[in-house]
Amino acid sequence: MNNPSSILCPGHCQPHSRRDWLKKSFLGLGAVAAADLFSRQGWLEAATGAPPRLHHRPAAKRIIYIFLEGGLSQLDSYDHKPALAKYAGKSLPDSIRPPDFTFAKQGTVIPSPFGWQHWGDSGTYASDLFPEINGRFIDDLCFVHSLHHQSNDHVTAKRVLHTGVPIEIRPTLGSWLVYGLGAMNENLPAYIDITPSDPNRPTAFLPGKFVGTAVDRPDKKSSRLAWENLEPAFSEQKRHLDFIREIERTQGVDPQLDEMELAFRMQTEAPDLLHLDNASEATKKLYGIDEDHTDEFGRALLLARRFSEAGVRYITVNHATARYGNLWDQHSELEKGHHGNAKAVDKPIAGLLHDLKVRGMLDDTLVICGSEFGRTPTFEFFDGITGRHQNGRDHNPHGFTTWFAGAGVKAGYHHGATDDFGYYAVKDKVGIHDFHATLLHLMGVDHEALTYFQGGRDFRLTDVYGRVVDDILA
Repeated sequence: MNNPSSILCPGHCQPHSRRDWLKKSFLGLGAVAAADLFSRQGWLEAATGAPPRLHHRPAAKRIIYIFLEGGLSQLDSYDHKPALAKYAGKSLPDSIRPPDFTFAKQGTVIPSPFGWQHWGDSGTYASDLFPEINGRFIDDLCFVHSLHHQSNDHVTAKRVLHTGVPIEIRPTLGSWLVYGLGAMNENLPAYIDITPSDPNRPTAFLPGKFVGTAVDRPDKKSSRLAWENLEPAFSEQKRHLDFIREIERTQGVDPQLDEMELAFRMQTEAPDLLHLDNASEATKKLYGIDEDHTDEFGRALLLARRFSEAGVRYITVNHATARYGNLWDQHSELEKGHHGNAKAVDKPIAGLLHDLKVRGMLDDTLVICGSEFGRTPTFEFFDGITGRHQNGRDHNPHGFTTWFAGAGVKAGYHHGATDDFGYYAVKDKVGIHDFHATLLHLMGVDHEALTYFQGGRDFRLTDVYGRVVDDILA
């Protein structure tokens, strides 16, 4: 091997023979061809030359991640804590020491304002916040009550949930899956982000083709969800792409051309999927479309079902405001805010689960529903100005609940637990790297083997951590 200093200094480099030059050139062309293959098929498929089976047989073909931005309160939904009523109006016991919070001082314990009961054959004890989901599908859900991380603010907490790190810009779970597995439908993106509050999530060091394609929420003049600038395909565009492809054949691969071709192909298939007015009246009723409170989120979830059925591998559906997100961030008026948010999503989510089930898609689709963190057991008040009781809960990333349904997970199962006040995960704790490792496993990917070389080292979604949570696997 040449001395590194001689490679950096042309004056000391040894001259190459014609044979050496040709050998190195062909290796370079091979690398370009390999890069193109990997971008089209996905890392695992390109590595094996066959449909992606490098690691193990997947339980799920696709994921639909329903993200309730802002922080659904685990204490008012699926993590019942009788101690909240017992200690109502009192301070937390010394055994529960809350961490320092940035936003507000912590007051006394506040009990859940919602009614609680046993639901389904599993007898799951849950609040009446989601009557449609609980009444029809509670026995299909798999709960993890012990998710936890260390990020107290929304920005870093959402970044942790999606990328595994709080501050650095890293690829999202969806980007990693698309990088590893490729696309199932060449006419559609493999990763779609529906109604995001931040539609420009970067892929960091992964190529731009692996970023989620955003589907915007409707504007004031239309109820239709749509891609910006998506127009019908024209023959002129096709001729233009063919001309560029011919240049590429002789000059080398241009990574941006794959994105241009995908945009062109989308114009032939995506408009029909986006046109939700052609859905049957029964389907609209199932998702709550054209009804008060549920119309927008119902359209988003129907679109998610259509895209997943058409071959999109990873879909996030965000319940958030267009600019700030954080709809579930009830620092005050907890009961009113959570009740209104739940009314908007309960029927559409139940409709999605029903639709997937009757179509036989729940057998190979994993549905996830949760937030970036949970809420505190104490009320929040802002001292220094009014000290007024806010009847809300602050951010709590130290122990919260997310549920799963469908492919590969145990139905009617509960994993992990928080302490008596729902503050900290204390039993069978699941970190974010464990969460991601489990999702990759369900999709057939070994989280330790899916890597991307960047900056002198191999990166992976779970960094040097993560274990598959075997207990929740069916």
